[in-house]
Parts: sequence; structure tokens; C-alpha cells
Amino acid sequence: MKKNNNIFIGYFAICCYACLSGISFAWTKRLLLCGIPVFTIVLIRLIIGATFLLSALKLSGNLEPIRKKDILSFICLALGEPVVYFIGEDFGMKYVEASFASVIIAMIPIFIAFVIPIVYRTKLKKSILIGAFTSMIGVCLMSFNKYGFAFDYRGLLFLLLALASAVWFNVFLQKLLKSYGAFTVTAYMNFIGAVLYIPLFFFFDFKNLSEIHFSLQSISDLLCLGILCSAGSYGLYSLGAKKLSVEKVSVFNNVAPIITIFASVFMGMETFTLRKVSGIFIVVLGVIISQDLFSKKQNTETSVKKT
Repeated sequence: MKKNNNIFIGYFAICCYACLSGISFAWTKRLLLCGIPVFTIVLIRLIIGATFLLSALKLSGNLEPIRKKDILSFICLALGEPVVYFIGEDFGMKYVEASFASVIIAMIPIFIAFVIPIVYRTKLKKSILIGAFTSMIGVCLMSFNKYGFAFDYRGLLFLLLALASAVWFNVFLQKLLKSYGAFTVTAYMNFIGAVLYIPLFFFFDFKNLSEIHFSLQSISDLLCLGILCSAGSYGLYSLGAKKLSVEKVSVFNNVAPIITIFASVFMGMETFTLRKVSGIFIVVLGVIISQDLFSKKQNTETSVKKT
């Protein structure tokens, strides 16, 4: 019964993560279009996320102290995400369309499916690999248009940097979740990330801070990114990874473009097409394959029969 509850909590958490992650693309793109620099966006959202989570955990008595032996691992975790990942993703989105960015980000689960077994010497799960490839095809179908992809190579390089840092992040996340709670890991990740971003902010953005106009809409977007995404979605991702596995939950990153499309349609930035709808179904199919649900069911039934 406890195992079933953990599985339910894991899938509920990762589905919520996928929704928030998908919407975050639209919020970030809107802030960039308003002329707010990348380092300013990231630093503010990390400060908001860290303050919110650390306060909530401290007040509830659930904040765990970092052990000395794990300090370096936490720094490496934060370097992967949010530090390098956000640099790659947000700068990448300055040069390419959100749809193209989604395709590159969709490759993350494939690399994780290969790297995690190598690092931790575990068995490569074919179902996760097949599901990740299938869902990536769906993302490509959703994002591709009759004119092909229009992108700047600078954007591609930044997005590849984001891809590599995401794999790095998941390697250290797997390690830290064995000793700490999901939201504790997320709180420290946001705090360390904010500290590491301060020098970048002062070097690149501080001199132009007076020229930035923060409207009610942009403040609302920053609060949503900080509380719902930096604190909420990362916490939910970590919780899902703790209850399931890093490889399994990483495939849910490919659900995010579906949410991005729905959010963009709602904001009047995109419309539904047959190609996008077909892509959505393929992504969902890929996610189902990656979770190996049918094999588990068959294994359970077999073991019951034997009993």
C-alpha cells in the first residue's frame, strides 16, 4: 500500500511539474520581449523561490541542515540548474523561437537515460529510452512548420549548453535525494543559485537597471516564475524523482511543450493545427511507454498467480 501511495504521489507531483514548466516558457518569453535582461529575470526568480521555500520549510520545521560532505554536491547541483541551465535556456530563447527551444530541450531525457546508468552503474532501461525517443518525435512534430526551423546558431549553442547542464543536474540530484527531502534540496539549490548569479547580475545587468520598466504584468510574471516554478516546479520534480526515478521523471519534460502550446493559444500567440494535435498524442504515447506501466501490470499479475 505504501509503495502504491509513493507511486501516486510521484506521478501527481511530476504531472504538476510538467504543467508549471510548460507555462514558464511563456512567462519567460514575455519578460524577454519586455526588455528585461536574462540575469535580472533569473536572479529575481531565484531570490523569490529561495525566500519562499526556506521560510516555509523553517516555519514548518522541515528544513534539513546541509552536511559538510555534501556541500560540494549542492554547489555542483546548483551550477547545473539553475545557473548554467538558465543561461543556456534564456539566452537561447533570445535567438530562437520557443518551439525550436522545446525540441532541443526534448533531447534531455534521452541523454539522461544513457548517462545515469553509466554514472551509477545501473541497467539501461530500454522502455525509458524508447519512450524518450518517441516523445521527442512528438515534440518535433508539434514544433515543426512548413517553412522548417528558423534559428540562429548562437541560440542552438546556448540550448545545447542547457541540455548538458540539465544532465549534470540530474546526476547530482539522484545522489542528494538519497539523503535529503525533495523540497530541502530545491530550497538550497535556489539559494546557492541566487548567490552564484549575483556577480553575473552586477557585471552584465546592473548598469542598465534604471532603464528597465517593471510593469504590473512583468512583476506578476516574476512572482509566478519564482514561487510556482523556481520553488514549486523544481520541488515537484525532485519529489517525483525521489518517489519514482530520475530517468522516469525526466521524460515528463517533454510534456512541457504541450502546456506551452495550450498557454500560447490561451494568450493568443498560437493556434491549434492537426500537426500539433498529432504531436501531442505522440508525446503522451512516448511518456506512457517510458513508464513501463504495462510490463509492471503484467509482472504483478504473474506474481499473484504464482502465489
